[in-house]
Amino acid sequence: MENNVRLLVLFGSQTYTAQEIAERIWRDTKVLGFKGPVLAMDDYPISNLIYEKLVLFVCSTTGDGDEPDNMKTFWKFLLRKNLPSNSLINLKYAVVGLGDSSYAKFNFAAKKLQKRLSQLGGTPLHETALCDYQHDLGHNGVLSSWLKNFYTKLKLCSTNVTPEITETKFVPRWKVSLNKRGIDDVDDFNEDIYFSNGNTAHFVNPLHLEIEKNKRITDESHFQDVRLITFKTINDKLKFDPGDTLNIRPRNSTADIKDLFDIFETHNLDIKAHYILNFEECHEDMPVPNFLKQPLSVYMIAEQYWDLKAYPTQYVFALLALVSEDKLEREKCIELSSPEGQEEWLNYCRRPRRTILEVKN
Repeated sequence: MENNVRLLVLFGSQTYTAQEIAERIWRDTKVLGFKGPVLAMDDYPISNLIYEKLVLFVCSTTGDGDEPDNMKTFWKFLLRKNLPSNSLINLKYAVVGLGDSSYAKFNFAAKKLQKRLSQLGGTPLHETALCDYQHDLGHNGVLSSWLKNFYTKLKLCSTNVTPEITETKFVPRWKVSLNKRGIDDVDDFNEDIYFSNGNTAHFVNPLHLEIEKNKRITDESHFQDVRLITFKTINDKLKFDPGDTLNIRPRNSTADIKDLFDIFETHNLDIKAHYILNFEECHEDMPVPNFLKQPLSVYMIAEQYWDLKAYPTQYVFALLALVSEDKLEREKCIELSSPEGQEEWLNYCRRPRRTILEVKN
């Protein structure tokens, strides 16, 4: 066995959930002593897959059992009929599927991926995780116990690992610092940069829209809140060609952003709206994405990138426990993130749908 074994983590994500879990696993395996990047499947040069020895795939299912958009090219290549059945003979892999059992084709993308990898000669390191959003604990209902078993098997692949994931070591994705000069003082600021999708370096001119109608079309008793939403343009004419797609990027409300800055002020944190956030690389396998290499004010980040309406998962409390300087707060976060604290977390967060802002307050 060799030290610092490479573990490649690839994700197929439609709404960021799979990406978030992939990055969570990357952080865990960093603590265990592994190295390797975490990438969208379509960002990985798939011709190199035959040389990989350890790969973890995290993919969601979208639409009618379809693979996510940033996995389509990868998946199309895997389906080539001329690929030899022993193409991936050196590969040990595992698949984490994120799905919703209220849909007929539950975790269909993950199941298809696992089957195809096996057909091409890959060896499963662990059984496929079929996470279900309908579980009381959400995807974590399956994922937490699955990861514990997966890490046990993963550690057999390297001699340079820690016995377990400790609760005292926090692995940041990037180094983040505050620059207190205003955004207007930066010469190379690109005003269109913060309209990128966050995953690629492709920028588009934004089209500003207002919501004209927002009406629920399912009965109040139905488990799904399906809505008819119509938009109107503001001083812009919408031009499009057949085949064009439109990505809608909502912003946080002014009220929620104000609540966030009120929290900063209440806790005597010197974080002002016009301060600039700087992001620097900490690990060579976790580069800073292009859109974060530009100077962005705290207000821009708060308005367009932080999900202020998110419901904190148990993993969020696990991270808070690692960075909290208050002993009682840290102990409470550890409790809420533990298997024994699941019921309390459900009552505190998931059932009342308490947002991250309410928790921070």
